[in-house]
Amino acid sequence: MKENLKERLRKLDLVIFDLDGTLIDSNGIHNYLDAELIRWLGGDKSIEECIQEREEFFKNNNIGDIYLNYCEYLKTKYKSKLSKEEILQYRRNLSKEVSKDIKYKPDADEMIKYLKNNKIKIALATVSRRETLDIYINENENLKNKCNIQEYFDFIVTKDDVKLKKPNPEVYNKIIENFNITDLSKCIVIEDSLTGVLAAKNANLDVIVIYDKYSEKDRNKINELADYNVNNFKELIELFKESKLQG
Repeated sequence: MKENLKERLRKLDLVIFDLDGTLIDSNGIHNYLDAELIRWLGGDKSIEECIQEREEFFKNNNIGDIYLNYCEYLKTKYKSKLSKEEILQYRRNLSKEVSKDIKYKPDADEMIKYLKNNKIKIALATVSRRETLDIYINENENLKNKCNIQEYFDFIVTKDDVKLKKPNPEVYNKIIENFNITDLSKCIVIEDSLTGVLAAKNANLDVIVIYDKYSEKDRNKINELADYNVNNFKELIELFKESKLQG
């Protein structure tokens, strides 16, 4: 498989990255936020139970502002007197604070720089809101000092730019259209989660899966769908180098 991947890497004009869980180590923090939100509303559940409940809801609610819809669901379930908008704002306020401390996954910044140095276009396909991304760009010193997202990426699509959430392929289709890519073999996606892999495959794109422990429950299905698997960015950088894309 690695030999096949090296062959694919030689042909690339565009690499599309997911953000949360792929480039940045944020999935655990998002899980904590949702558990904290439920506790604030009076629920008494473990983080694992909160994740399961959230994921079950998202499976069947993929249209519109899904987090606002989720807050409406929580409002009803926990009989809160607050509006769904107020509940969502509470979570956003929590998110703003913790987003300032999120870090790149090991060697993710080096991967970005390597591609940029080798004249490969890079795009970001994230389900995060633009407001959150702006915190990463402007207020998160960890990310700013290592590799400023705004400066390195050629094109960025956020949750605010699409109507449908992954696994719908809209976020990837938008990027392909922007770069006018007609030969999809010249593009590859780097993802970590099952929903992300499904979105890329639904856009008829090949996917490299980077390992993230928070996707472990879906590991068998991810491995079944992914075109290539790597353990970390150091391994992927070495594969790029071995493919004779030097830099």
